[in-house]
Amino acid sequence: MNYSGKHVLVLGLGESGLAMARWLVYCGAGVRVADTRGEAALAARLAALRADAPEAEAVLGQPLSPALLEGIDFVAVSPGLAPEGELAPLMPAIAERGLPLWGEIELFAQALAALREETLYQPKVLAITGTNGKTTVTRLTGLLCQRAGLSVQVAGNISPAALDVLREAVIKDKVFLAELAEQDAIAAEQAAAEAEAQAAQQAVLDAQQAAEAEKHRRAAASIEAAAAIAVPVLQAQPEAEPDAHPEPEPAPQLDLLATPEEVQATAQESGQESGQESGQESGQERDHEDAQDPAQQVAQEAGPETAQPAVQASEQPDTEAVSESDAAAATLDVASDVIPQAEIDAPATTGEAMNLGDFMEVSRKAEEDALVEVPPPPPPEPTYRGSMPQAWVLELSSFQLHTTHSLQPHAATVLNLTQDHLDWHGSMEHYAADKARIFGKDTVRVLNRDDALVMEMSSAAAPLSTFGLDEPSTPNSFGLVNDNGMLWLANAFVHEDDEVPEGKRRRKQKDMLPPPVTVKRLMPADALRIRGAHNAMNALAALALCRAIDLPMAPLLHGLREYTGEPHRVELVGVIQDVEYYDDSKGTNVGATVAALNGLGLGGRPNRIVLIAGGDGKGQDFSPLDLPVQKYARAVLLIGRDGPAVRAALADSGVELIDCASLEAAVDKAGELATGGDIVLLSPACASLDMFRNYAHRAEVFVDAVRELALSRGEVLA
Repeated sequence: MNYSGKHVLVLGLGESGLAMARWLVYCGAGVRVADTRGEAALAARLAALRADAPEAEAVLGQPLSPALLEGIDFVAVSPGLAPEGELAPLMPAIAERGLPLWGEIELFAQALAALREETLYQPKVLAITGTNGKTTVTRLTGLLCQRAGLSVQVAGNISPAALDVLREAVIKDKVFLAELAEQDAIAAEQAAAEAEAQAAQQAVLDAQQAAEAEKHRRAAASIEAAAAIAVPVLQAQPEAEPDAHPEPEPAPQLDLLATPEEVQATAQESGQESGQESGQESGQERDHEDAQDPAQQVAQEAGPETAQPAVQASEQPDTEAVSESDAAAATLDVASDVIPQAEIDAPATTGEAMNLGDFMEVSRKAEEDALVEVPPPPPPEPTYRGSMPQAWVLELSSFQLHTTHSLQPHAATVLNLTQDHLDWHGSMEHYAADKARIFGKDTVRVLNRDDALVMEMSSAAAPLSTFGLDEPSTPNSFGLVNDNGMLWLANAFVHEDDEVPEGKRRRKQKDMLPPPVTVKRLMPADALRIRGAHNAMNALAALALCRAIDLPMAPLLHGLREYTGEPHRVELVGVIQDVEYYDDSKGTNVGATVAALNGLGLGGRPNRIVLIAGGDGKGQDFSPLDLPVQKYARAVLLIGRDGPAVRAALADSGVELIDCASLEAAVDKAGELATGGDIVLLSPACASLDMFRNYAHRAEVFVDAVRELALSRGEVLA
């Protein structure tokens, strides 16, 4: 998308030429526009160019010459300018200078590739071409993608031009992404503030928990120290003579939070009281008084930072001496107020009673053993977050494809190939070769198996899907199934269980056969609101394209039922006295008229169509009309400049051929010839410019004439 510093010659200032010039200026290129038409004929488009690119150079009303290439890096050519026609004076100079010659769709393809790399934008791209039916299939494919939940943009050989649509989408997307980035920044600030508040709150909780833990630690250490002192002291007490009737002594009260000095003073007071009551002191007890207090000795050895309060038992009980087991029990009773009993009773690994330190060490090791090394989850893949459409559906002409080189659609179709624009392409081979440019290296090729020229475009290296009027029989194929006279749209596929896994192969000879194919009826063809077998083919082609990108079947079938068709493409105008009148003014080539005859005639009684044909034949061969006219036509009414050429091609058909001075006269004559159950079909097989402004104008004249015919017979068409 970055053409900064590039200078581009844009040939032609039609709709596509203007779109290319706007796009190139938007991407930073300098632009020179050339057109053989004068400024008066291009006033509106020139004004639009000046509005977006006031610095663009315009060379109008002059023949195209090599001088236009001075200082140019590449040439952007409008579709329709033929290499052997208007471009002929420039082509040798372009080749000599090695200048790229690109069209609108090539610039579009380059833009998509750049967007994929720069913004991670990964849309699905579906492309459609063919001699006829491509507008119907394009519109229908876009509708089906929408029904399947995708946001869709339809572009290509329709108005507005593809690059105009893309430019507007990119501009809108940049605004959207900027707003999104602003929202992200605000959200990040809010998240940071919340995280800071949570961190402060957590710090307070951590401090409270640390203080509580320290309190429990000191308490536990006091208990351990008390136990270490009390048990040896109690063991050293002499056994007293049992009294006949001893009085129970109150249990000593241990202050768990007392300092060592307080413990010692308490012990001394207890000893003095006992001495006064008994009036006796043994030499062993006096020696004990002169010796250093064991609690103090432990505290001194531990140092000032680790010394803990100790508990000292009374030196001489007044009654029965306390046994070692009684002292241990008393110690555990005190500890149970602080430490859960289950933790105190937990056995040590040595089989002896576990003290608090051992218990904590065992717990720590158990927790470490329970931890399993789990790798951190991978960071999420970056994704596109903008507003661009999720799918592009492109209708492409052979003119556009002639200068397209890097388009890589996910799925593409060539609907059919019949003679058209041979005056531009030079031959049928060149025409087919340009149509085949629609396929990229990995594109799923959706091909019409009823057209031999189209099927020649299949490739062993590319995925294939087919459609046709017959019953589907190969994987990923679509067709029609006749079930007791009712036609069904159907799909053939292979069950996943029957597929050979990648990297595996069948070993037995009997297994070398392809896996069985299942044919599934999807919906009756009569459920379509577009009539004719050719429209059933169009529906199958659109369905195959959408399934090629794995869209779900159910919403696709709902979309098929909703589609009402395109204007002027086998469009029912009305019914007069049981005769149907169809507008197929968009049938501007032989292939389109053949499709309309086959579509409306198939399944009905023979020779019930009154055909109106003729106009600007563009050098076509009309002989392919002969067979369907023989099958389905009652008469052919000829109009326009090339009416005589159509007559010559149908001279041996055995069908009545009638020359008419105008389209209105042809409609009146058709009303005379047709009877109940017949069809009057305007499908000229020719362009309209010899008699009308365009094919839409021709259709308007036809519809008005049919309405007048209805009024003359006392009917009013809605």
